[in-house]
Amino acid sequence: MDFYSKFVKRREKLNSLLCVGIDPDVSKLPPSLEKVPDKLYVFSKEIVDATAEYAVAYKPNIAFFEAFGSKGIEQFEKLISHIKTNHPEIPIVADAKRGDLDNTARQYAKFFFKELGVDSLTLSPYMGSDTIKPFIEDDSRMVFLLCLTSNPDSAELQQKTFSETGRTLYREVAALSEKFPAKNVGLVVGATHPKELLEIRKAHPDRIFLIPGYGAQGASLEEVIAVCGKNSLINSSRSIIFSSSRADFAEAAGKAAASVSEKMKKLLA
Repeated sequence: MDFYSKFVKRREKLNSLLCVGIDPDVSKLPPSLEKVPDKLYVFSKEIVDATAEYAVAYKPNIAFFEAFGSKGIEQFEKLISHIKTNHPEIPIVADAKRGDLDNTARQYAKFFFKELGVDSLTLSPYMGSDTIKPFIEDDSRMVFLLCLTSNPDSAELQQKTFSETGRTLYREVAALSEKFPAKNVGLVVGATHPKELLEIRKAHPDRIFLIPGYGAQGASLEEVIAVCGKNSLINSSRSIIFSSSRADFAEAAGKAAASVSEKMKKLLA
């Protein structure tokens, strides 16, 4: 099943937009895992299994694994395999923010889509359309272009205006996405920009939005759901996965995910 079909089926089943981000920051892992050799995988696996009942999608961030070299990459691969084997109905968005020349892009696409078998990938569109095309030659896959991110300094570039069009860089990126099918190319739009989020949604009603910045980064769920539409995945990472620093971390994460999911149901209703 392609990403879009899995997303819609999962969204409708749960009546939710919750994407659980898997960011296993080693400095925040419970002390009970300190001596576990593959603690990144064990922590992430336990979080996944505890939240699977509520997750519309998972977004594992490869940076937290890459930091440990080949041993970290091996744990990332094990995590992806675990999700695919035990929760195949939940789409996986690999948060890797790749983006490079055509021949290099093909190698990234091969690793993430063929070797790992994830459903989707985050991309930087900075180098233009020809760096996006290799990732969606298999039309069952989805990519999310960094459009308007949630970090404080995103405005330094993303809100600069093009003199030729009068549009900001983030609007140019959103417009670029229209060169591709909506089932294959979506947009990353930060929850910390509700006004701009509504603006982009009105201009691009069919695009799927991946929305970081809710929870630990401060944006409220009420204001995000009011403007994002149902074609969205609202990501929550730290506020779910680090709900507890004790041995009950997985149970606490499950409860936190259940709470967010229930709140989403009420707001979407």
